[in-house]
Amino acid sequence: MPEHNDTVETSSERTVTRRSVVLGAGAAFGLSLGERSILAGLKRMPTGQTSQSAIGIDDPEIEFFDVDESYLTLGDVTFRGGNTLDLAVGLGSGACTRDMDPNDLFYTIADRGPNFNCSDAPSVANKSVDSLCDGNSGDKIFTNPGYTPSIYTVRLDTGGPSNTAMVTDTIPLKDSNGNNITAISNPLEVTTTEGAYSINGNQIPYDPNGMDIEGVVRLSDGTFWIAEEYGPSIAEVRTDGRIIARHVPTGVDEDLADATYPVKPSLPAVWRRRKLNRGIESLGVSPDESRLVFAIQSPLANPDVETSESSRNIRIATFDPAAGEMGDQYLYRLDLPETFERDNENGEPAQSDVKISELRVLDDTHLLVLERVSATTKLYVVSMADTEPIPSTYDELDREETLESLSGDTIENADSFEKTLVFSTDDYDGFPSKIEGIAMPTPTTMILINDNDFGYADAETKIARIEYQEPIV
Repeated sequence: MPEHNDTVETSSERTVTRRSVVLGAGAAFGLSLGERSILAGLKRMPTGQTSQSAIGIDDPEIEFFDVDESYLTLGDVTFRGGNTLDLAVGLGSGACTRDMDPNDLFYTIADRGPNFNCSDAPSVANKSVDSLCDGNSGDKIFTNPGYTPSIYTVRLDTGGPSNTAMVTDTIPLKDSNGNNITAISNPLEVTTTEGAYSINGNQIPYDPNGMDIEGVVRLSDGTFWIAEEYGPSIAEVRTDGRIIARHVPTGVDEDLADATYPVKPSLPAVWRRRKLNRGIESLGVSPDESRLVFAIQSPLANPDVETSESSRNIRIATFDPAAGEMGDQYLYRLDLPETFERDNENGEPAQSDVKISELRVLDDTHLLVLERVSATTKLYVVSMADTEPIPSTYDELDREETLESLSGDTIENADSFEKTLVFSTDDYDGFPSKIEGIAMPTPTTMILINDNDFGYADAETKIARIEYQEPIV
């Protein structure tokens, strides 16, 4: 990895100086709107316009950190008569910081543990779909079915000869009785779900407690909120990992009646039409902690999956944690797939490959949104104050013209965010694929972390710290 003060030529002919940065103090959120900001020097993009590079800004200082995964190992998994996988916990499905914590400390989550599609059994396990999944190619193989979804505390270490990051604490998620939960698929009937199989080809029973966690925030009192894909849902979590309540779309609560923690129908029923494996993957909190903000990863399958595949219309929602109620929803328009340069170098991504994997709340009105395919990650700033919420009529289940079925750059009766690009990994070398977590220890610092899929495809966890001279907003 680069030594301190290395200078590297990037693909866009920019120069990035990678060196240690002495981080200043500052709040993670609650930025003053009167401050000079990076956003003021950037060109805003008209709705529906394809992406462009950020302009009017000096290059940030970037340094990379490796994660010592030796103490995160899950050991070898061997398929009888097939391959052996060397697996390690993947930390980067989501990330966050708190104002009161040191600038080199942040929190992350890992999702549902090592798993892969049954259709990939020949390439990953050297086994047939029939032998591992009874021929059900659309289901999942869970190599470690006893894995517990967890929240991790990570600390960056810049004092050694090379930059490393270490996990200093782990909080396993638990039910109301203090028992660890699993990440096995839920028994869902009002929405889609997946069957689960072990490495020996045995079917694993559905688990109403199971969660595929993808987003996290920590409040000043130490409690957490997490977002997950199965429900899709958000959940409040005590400091010891016990789930206080899981908030799901109306109707999903009945399917999860056997869960051993409270499940509440707090989200609109239309959200249960999330595309399979594209649930709630991002979560942020306002400076005063009165409002959560989260996004669906891909357009809802509303009214069907074919609509989701071609749609560019994403819902970003607010939630009142005290009342346990959904607030306003906003329309975010995804970029066209051809604007993700590095992904296009190795193929032609489809519109369905574009997704939101993370967001941060920058102040009372501005959001930082992570939009990606895989190799290319873009960070956009949007303003809720400048955007009208989506009319509530788009939550109706029997509506013929759904929000997701609308096309064109201008959508009648539905205002969309004006997006301002503040960073793209297309402009710099060294960034990993599948970045899914953003932590912001100061208004000028972003920490990005990738999801390594537990290393089953030989990917490694990598962390980038990006330091600007001015706040983003």
